[in-house]
Amino acid sequence: MLFSLLAPLLTEVGAPLLKNLITKHLGGAAGDVGGAVVDAIADKVGVEANPQAISDAYQADPAGVGEAIRQVEIERREDWAAMLAEVNQTMRAEQKAKDKLTRIWRPLFGIEFGLVYSALGAAFVYAIAAAESPINAVGQIGGYLSTYLGFGASVLGVYVWQRSQEKRNGKA
Repeated sequence: MLFSLLAPLLTEVGAPLLKNLITKHLGGAAGDVGGAVVDAIADKVGVEANPQAISDAYQADPAGVGEAIRQVEIERREDWAAMLAEVNQTMRAEQKAKDKLTRIWRPLFGIEFGLVYSALGAAFVYAIAAAESPINAVGQIGGYLSTYLGFGASVLGVYVWQRSQEKRNGKA
């Protein structure tokens, strides 16, 4: 399914819960819920149950489709709760894991993020304040920040992807 077609549409009509539900269609409850959201919106709008048909209907009648989407968001709050329950189950399983790193990676990552980004912010302010040309300093620092943030996000992304694979294979 082309869920990416619906994400901007859902944001535009003010349905953030539905946007989160369909953009996290990685399997398990989230995948089932993402499909159910598309089905419910299509049913309300009266089109085929696929993101392209919903997007086309929205282009033809933004107000009508927007209202249908907002109604589905209100009706689908229990699905949001189901997805959160699955996430919470994963976190509880991590807390009970035998491996110490599996138990403490979230708090450690949070502490590291806070410390590193505070230091980066302070360095950024200092570099701008101490530079002869603050605009040039922003340009130079921007490249370094992008690289650093890209590496950090990549490491986290690989971990999350790998962990998802482990859960799908039953190695929770």
